[in-house]
Amino acid sequence: MSNLKSQIALVLALFVAQVTIANVIEGVAAIPDGYYDGVSGKKTPAAILTALQTCISKNYNEISYKGLEPHYLNTDFYADSLWDMYSTCHFVYEDANKAQKAVCDGWNKEHVCCQSWLGSGPMVSDLFNVYPTDARVNNLRSNYPYGVVGTNKGISNDPDHHALGKLGTSTTSGVGTVYEPDDKYKGDFARTFFYMVARYRDKILNSGDGSTMFSSNPTDLTAYSLSFLLDWHRNDPVSQKEIDRNQAVYGEQNNRNPFIDYPDLVEYVWGTMKNQQVDLESMTPTCDGGGQGPVGNVKYGVSWSVNGTIVSVDSIVENKKIQTLPEMPESCSPTSNVFVGWSSAPISGVADEAPATLFIASDQFPAVDADIIYYAVFAHAETIDNGKVESTESVNMKAQGFSNGQAVSSIQKGDVTITFGKGTAGSNVPKYYNTGEAVRCYPGNTFTVTATEITKIVLTFGSGDSNNAITVSTGNLTGSTWTGSADEVVFSVGGSSGHRRIAQLDVTMNGSGAQTIYSAFLTSCDGTEDLPSLQGETEGRPVKVLIDGHLYIKFDGRLYDILGRPARN
Repeated sequence: MSNLKSQIALVLALFVAQVTIANVIEGVAAIPDGYYDGVSGKKTPAAILTALQTCISKNYNEISYKGLEPHYLNTDFYADSLWDMYSTCHFVYEDANKAQKAVCDGWNKEHVCCQSWLGSGPMVSDLFNVYPTDARVNNLRSNYPYGVVGTNKGISNDPDHHALGKLGTSTTSGVGTVYEPDDKYKGDFARTFFYMVARYRDKILNSGDGSTMFSSNPTDLTAYSLSFLLDWHRNDPVSQKEIDRNQAVYGEQNNRNPFIDYPDLVEYVWGTMKNQQVDLESMTPTCDGGGQGPVGNVKYGVSWSVNGTIVSVDSIVENKKIQTLPEMPESCSPTSNVFVGWSSAPISGVADEAPATLFIASDQFPAVDADIIYYAVFAHAETIDNGKVESTESVNMKAQGFSNGQAVSSIQKGDVTITFGKGTAGSNVPKYYNTGEAVRCYPGNTFTVTATEITKIVLTFGSGDSNNAITVSTGNLTGSTWTGSADEVVFSVGGSSGHRRIAQLDVTMNGSGAQTIYSAFLTSCDGTEDLPSLQGETEGRPVKVLIDGHLYIKFDGRLYDILGRPARN
């Protein structure tokens, strides 16, 4: 025990000033000469994987599963705590029995390729597959396959356990529940799977839910898993953390992850260079500054400026849209100025007009192809009640990301809520099906539309619709168009068989009657000039109106977008 405490003291001393994981093994070269001999010249994926397996299996130092903990001091110790890719928890390793001080539930060991998929053998305790993580998050992640989450079940944004990633229904039909890692670790997880195929392709890795990720005879990845693992690998290139951990694991178990050393190899086995001859001499390994080679991903910095101060910096992969925005800045002096969006150019002084392009949500930003600064835009805001503004919200069922056959209870989009019910005349629950790209409502089922002062609802039905009669609780339904004035409209499906396939609803509302008018746009709001009131000055001149987070121009009773194009009423 005293010897272990000495190790910890040494590690803390070495790490206290470090920003990234550092290898504490002395005298180990980055990639030993001749380590990957036999790989160059191989052409087919099978030949490349066989050659890689020979390299990374030779002289492998197997560590027992129970004996892994002390090795994390060298492989996963960051500054003063263990590095956890599944949560933001910080754990201080104290002894081999896992006594710990932590802000979360305590840590344990997590298999990226779950233990229930592996059977027995060295893959159960391979440091390239087993990482330290928060115990509760590990339990929630369970042994579900990986994938892209459509409907999140809530493992992320957990204030009590600081979970990273998502757990929910896969966007791929028939897969069920999947785990999707946090964006900054997706490449790490992908390269773990690539390693497991190369290292253990003569083993069976597809027991249970593992069959979703792995095929067999010999072990390889399924078409399903490759569909996103390649994207994760390409969009999240090898980090310094991976390079350092790869080196440290080599010091512990005497083998390496070739897809960290040479990320381009992924393309030769599964991607764009498939069936082309490998030449390692032409590739620069990541530990010597090499990149992703033929994939050519480049990261650009995006800076966010508020009153001339950079509030955060985001790193974006080339030709990828911004995924997250910094926290929206609060209103600033004078107090009548409020934040209304982001602009790609600063405003000099005070402008009467909004920027030609004003971004509010992350999906509105163009693909990033250069370093850029976005500026917070503020404006003078006034709320007036001199009339209601008509707006239409389109709710498309396919766009909701439901899985095939998924029961649907409610949808929220903007100010519109749609609630589906099984009704009183039948037991079938409304479900979304890819056929017709619609929610099927059976006899006795209902769908209720709720919003403020609805004046019109246009129904669009999916292909194969049975044309059952539909009755409404209020207003008039003529063909596929409802008209009236109500805050809630209940549609009921009639008949004794068949169903209606609801593909889209276009809901027109008069809104609450309050309008927020914007003027005096600026990107620095520390001035003290008096800003004019617009009350009583809205007739006969364009004004800015913010509806559901979207900025419009209102002129002579009609709405236009910020570029002057008519908005659908």
